[in-house]
Amino acid sequence: MPVFNPISAVNDINRFRQIVAVLFSHGFGQLVDQILTADTPFANLISKLRREEHNTPQENITLARRALLVLQDLGPTFIKLGQILSTRADLIPDEFIQEFKTLQDDVPAFSFNEARILIETELGGSIEDIYKSFNQNQLATASIGQVYTAVLKTGEEVVVKVQRPNVGITIERDIDLLYILARLAERQSPDLKLLNPVGIVKEFEKAIQRELDYNTELRNALRFAEAFKYHDQVIIPKVYKEYSSKKVFTMEKINGVKITSAELVGSDKKVLAKVALQAILHMVFENGFFHADPHPGNLFALPDNKIAILDLGMVGRLDEEMRDKMAELVIALNTRNTEGVARSLYKLGKTEEKIDFSEFKRDVGDVLDKILGLPISEIKFSEIINDLIQGAKKNRISIPNDYTLMGKAILTIEGIGRMLDPQLDLEAEAEPFVRKLIRERYSPKRIGEDLYKRGSQFYQWSYDVPVQMVSILEDIQNGNIKLKTEDTNQALSLKIWEQIIGKLTAGFITSALIISSTIFLIETKESFTFNGLPLKFVLGLVYMAFALFLGLNIIRNIKFKKSD
Repeated sequence: MPVFNPISAVNDINRFRQIVAVLFSHGFGQLVDQILTADTPFANLISKLRREEHNTPQENITLARRALLVLQDLGPTFIKLGQILSTRADLIPDEFIQEFKTLQDDVPAFSFNEARILIETELGGSIEDIYKSFNQNQLATASIGQVYTAVLKTGEEVVVKVQRPNVGITIERDIDLLYILARLAERQSPDLKLLNPVGIVKEFEKAIQRELDYNTELRNALRFAEAFKYHDQVIIPKVYKEYSSKKVFTMEKINGVKITSAELVGSDKKVLAKVALQAILHMVFENGFFHADPHPGNLFALPDNKIAILDLGMVGRLDEEMRDKMAELVIALNTRNTEGVARSLYKLGKTEEKIDFSEFKRDVGDVLDKILGLPISEIKFSEIINDLIQGAKKNRISIPNDYTLMGKAILTIEGIGRMLDPQLDLEAEAEPFVRKLIRERYSPKRIGEDLYKRGSQFYQWSYDVPVQMVSILEDIQNGNIKLKTEDTNQALSLKIWEQIIGKLTAGFITSALIISSTIFLIETKESFTFNGLPLKFVLGLVYMAFALFLGLNIIRNIKFKKSD
């Protein structure tokens, strides 16, 4: 752990004093004492603060609410920390998530003159040269920046996000202090170490760095626009790269209302409920790139039953492998297969220590008991997924953040949809997407691609292992590895080596046949036919059958030798 040097960071000491004072004021004095013991560089300062501050017990206020008050009192960085943590069911308990969801930016506005200086520095010209008109009164103020309205020289109405001056420096300073406190917490308290405070700070740092770079939101907007270019009812605001930078972001102004007030623009709430839900499902299941925070303020209702999706800075990603694992989980859920659900969750999660799988399976069983005997139409999968994530966390299985973001996004959009249309059926709307996901996962083409990939891996393995064996034999010959052998076993040892070499050779041939057959099965454009089938396809089947025969023969021999 890096040693904190108070002499070289006077500002940090002042900020540290403020953080500790706020913790004391909300009844966290015991936590401070636990983390900042006598062997830390801050012991003298803590002793002084303890005398100055009154650590008043707040028995009528929950721990989660007191944590909320601490974040509010500490300002923009900590408010943003709470907002980000409110999306992380894998990191903090649900009671904290519910409290942190209420966090709102409550920061003073910065002046238009400061905004002007930043815009002109970032875009390399005066505001008058860039925009036809620019409203000096901010439309909204947040912890990271402010939003203004303007009109381009070409006549388009736009909104301009301008980053708060020096906010990056302020956040960097606070993150440095958070790292110090997190490392001290892990060192001083085994109980706190289980919560992985350093990991939480790392996740926060990554998330806040993305928010501090407006180019991230610009790229996200372009990607969403491409994904929805054939969806007439879903509008992604146009972005203007030439008027944007890391600290300035110019995008199309959307003249709409919150989706919960759809009647104000003459749109049907029930129709919009389906449009919004299907938009999120399309992102999750087909694109693997989704809006991670689809609350009503980010979904605007437009005339003609259209919606606009705003604030595209926070996104989640599910690559092909992650969606494959999700398909396996959905199949297991659909068949009420407790073992399958538990193993699917275990595969898509991460563990740093051995877990009691039987106990985890029992916890999964308790969740599935809630849906035992229910038809798919009556199951609230968003709640089930959330319960399963909590069960995994309880058993020290860390579910990747993108899965938890997906669960939160679907849960949020289901809640909004039910506000608009109480009869909205999430499962009915999701079923076509899920079926397509499963169909693609187990399509002949995907199976062929998987076989090709596995065959290639086995081919590489069969090449690498002999090389490694030669290296081991050279080490033995050079005396770097000592082996104890007996003459009575010499013949047996030779026999074992013959078997190994034989299996490697057969494995090499098998992998080569798998690769060849897969290529022939996939590439079937062939003018020559055999009994109406493309010749390459027939050859692929023959090679695959031969590979299967060799593979089964290897397995049979292995089992036979074990029985000897």
